[in-house]
Amino acid sequence: MKWLIYTLILALFVSSAIAPAFAKGIDVPGDSNGDKIVSTEEQKAAEKLSQEGQITKAQLEEIKNIHENYPKTITDSANQMVTIYKPIQRAVIAYWIDAAITLQALKAEDSIIGITAPIAEQQTLFPKLSRLPVVGEIPRVESLDFEKILELEPDVVITGENASTWDAIQEKIQSLDPDVAVIRFDYAEPETYLDEVNKTGYLFDKKEEANELIDFIDGHLSQINERVKTIPSDERTTVYYEVFNDYQTRGAGYIALAGGANIFENTSQETFTTNPEEIIARNPEVILHLMGWKYSGKIGWEADNVTAMREKRDEIMNRPGFAGIDSVKSGRVYTLASDIVMDAIYPVGICYFAKWFYPDLFKDMDPNAIHQEYLSKFLGIDYDHANVVSLCTIQSSIPKGDSFRREQDEMEYFSFNYSMCSADDWISVRTGNGRSW
Repeated sequence: MKWLIYTLILALFVSSAIAPAFAKGIDVPGDSNGDKIVSTEEQKAAEKLSQEGQITKAQLEEIKNIHENYPKTITDSANQMVTIYKPIQRAVIAYWIDAAITLQALKAEDSIIGITAPIAEQQTLFPKLSRLPVVGEIPRVESLDFEKILELEPDVVITGENASTWDAIQEKIQSLDPDVAVIRFDYAEPETYLDEVNKTGYLFDKKEEANELIDFIDGHLSQINERVKTIPSDERTTVYYEVFNDYQTRGAGYIALAGGANIFENTSQETFTTNPEEIIARNPEVILHLMGWKYSGKIGWEADNVTAMREKRDEIMNRPGFAGIDSVKSGRVYTLASDIVMDAIYPVGICYFAKWFYPDLFKDMDPNAIHQEYLSKFLGIDYDHANVVSLCTIQSSIPKGDSFRREQDEMEYFSFNYSMCSADDWISVRTGNGRSW
């Protein structure tokens, strides 16, 4: 036992006194033989050191925690096994804002030590994270400063899922320091997001917070699914889903999750450019236009008005030949920042979609309240509902028999985190503009 205690003292001294460099290895408090695991015998040795006053009570508790709960191993979304040997205290996000949103929602932002520029630019959304050191303009291998990443001495680096871009980032990091764990999650795909939240909560010791977020998301999306699943396919609201550029659309998308029928859902192409004649012929009941990076500074959390959204909606409404489309005739044309459905906030976006597609079916759903709860409860943004940035002048000729539209006609405000303003039935949703497309 004496040799073990001596070795443990030396290990604790080395792990706390020597500044790590590249390829520094993994120092696990309480591990005296270098196997990265605290055995029962090593824990007992630590207890004896504590009794003798050679380590603090806090150090002993840390060693006990590692003995009882580590190592932790998960399979990430790149289908690789990732093992963490001690609590994550230093994580770098080499990814888009999706990871930052998720970690902030799990109250794990204190573990983050480095970010990319898209996160730093969103000061309203990330009041704390945005002030951290920036390790690259965008999460691309040619844009990241890998020396700076490793100078921050991370336990883990978080990047994207399955693509050559994320492969290259992982290969570069681990070629410089193979002991840095690289965790790869998408953090925006509905098919994998809840599993990623669960695994992230497990790795960051935020299991309770993860369960709460999962319950929030699953509760709202399950409610939507239960109501729309019985709608016959030929009675579903038809939707034209325009993404970033005029006439650019997707066969895939989030439309089906809200019960809508994408007018191009039968195509094998994920993203492609269509033509006005094809849209007119398919006569969608709803048009959605997602605004992206081209409108940087004009939409999103840091913008102070919704002029760009209003102008885009007007342009769509006045396209040649569109006057006869059902969605234009009824005014069901919506412009929104892409992040509301293409980032980790996508469950909120789907709630808006469901309300827009089936107003009578979702009379009791208030997407604004759901959005506000997500912002206040999970992201912890200090938002005062009375702090209205501007008022919109209502100039609506909406039929009063339509309960949903009448409800929108009564909504006269927009604020920094979202806007839902009615003027001739114009409605927009404003969120962060973090991911570049």
